[in-house]
Amino acid sequence: MPSLESLNQSFKGEDFAILSIDIEEPADTVQKLVEQHGLTFENLLDEKGEVSALYGVRSTPMKFIIDSRGNLVGAALGYREWDNEDMKQLVRLLIDQD
Repeated sequence: MPSLESLNQSFKGEDFAILSIDIEEPADTVQKLVEQHGLTFENLLDEKGEVSALYGVRSTPMKFIIDSRGNLVGAALGYREWDNEDMKQLVRLLIDQD
């Protein structure tokens, strides 16, 4: 989560957003995590796992990259460093596509 927050801060004010969807956890647990890590991006709850099922999520963490047109352009399973230069270049490419 800290590397996602760092990536979020790198593109603050640009046409870029991170949405976190927590699956089947109590809201207070998610809120504590958000506060503990100082997360500023949107954190949503999928209380019944319905959204996750629609996207075919079978294990977590899972990340989806969706362009400004709503097209799924990438997916990653497992933990990653999201604030490295390669990821920043990918985000920049997607932002500049429009």
